[in-house]
Amino acid sequence: MGRIIVANRRGHQVVEWTDTDTEEARAQVAEAERILREARDNGCLISKKVDGQHVMDVAPFDPKVEEYQIIAPIAGG
Repeated sequence: MGRIIVANRRGHQVVEWTDTDTEEARAQVAEAERILREARDNGCLISKKVDGQHVMDVAPFDPKVEEYQIIAPIAGG
């Protein structure tokens, strides 16, 4: 099972998907892919867990990744 952790003003949201070959799993993967694409389009950075550590990621969505994190840009004033 994979997941995306989306940090936001209200804490965080977790989106999960399974790697089974079912209609529901395919829909979960499509939703996760859409969330990452929109986050990148909105200027967010993406990290993924590799060997227990998060590293910055610019590759296309991979449903085999254990965990992604979306990092929103910080607005300064």
